[in-house]
Amino acid sequence: MSMRCIFPILALSLAAGCGAPADRLSDEDAAVEQGPAVLEPANAAEEEIPPLADLPDADVAGSVLYKAVGNEPGWSLTVRAARMDYLGDYGEVKIAEPTPPDFRAAHGTYRSGKLQVTISAGPCSDGMSDLTYRQTVRVTADGRTVNGCGGGTIAPNTLAGTSWSVVSVNGKPVPGGGSYYVQFSDKALSAKFGCNAMGGPYRLNGDHLSVGNLQQTLMGCPEPSATFEREASALFRSNIRAEKIGGARLRLVSESGTIELRRAI
Repeated sequence: MSMRCIFPILALSLAAGCGAPADRLSDEDAAVEQGPAVLEPANAAEEEIPPLADLPDADVAGSVLYKAVGNEPGWSLTVRAARMDYLGDYGEVKIAEPTPPDFRAAHGTYRSGKLQVTISAGPCSDGMSDLTYRQTVRVTADGRTVNGCGGGTIAPNTLAGTSWSVVSVNGKPVPGGGSYYVQFSDKALSAKFGCNAMGGPYRLNGDHLSVGNLQQTLMGCPEPSATFEREASALFRSNIRAEKIGGARLRLVSESGTIELRRAI
């Protein structure tokens, strides 16, 4: 009976030993080198994963934990509780490996056999549609690296050509009337909070809104307009997250405060 030597993958190790008799594997399975999965950063503990021959079928491998896609060539990665399935070159390449025990749908690098998956912060565009994803994903499959997106989609840029009435600033309702508004053209934002006009170029990247070179008129304003204007100006000069609430509400949030808006046009 043949014996299989199992070499633990440890940096700078020169020792080697022989283990128990080999499992009965098919010729195809016997040709696959299967190492332990490691969650980076490097100080994370190594954990052993089951042999490839013990992989459950996809339909019984547990719920889907994560999905990623890419183009040119088209590829996809589906991570279930017990196995990862990679389809590359428009389905011509198929690789299945055990899911690393510490896999999370979060930033990091995860290795298992012939697959290495690196998840980073987005936003990310797949380059073939209007969809924007929350994370960028890099997969190295049997030595070949492809790039794509994952982590679910976020709302596309639909602010251009819209007009919004201001409902409140930092939780304080504004007076009624048409002098409290925020409008978006293709490239510029214009707004008024009861007195002075303000505006500047804007950029929406996923749900992150940035306003550059904000300018405003300098009339002296009575209260409460002066306070609303000062607080709104501080928000527009900070890093903003645009949160859509249905199709008729928009919330602008940053470390400087919150502006609640209601769709006017």
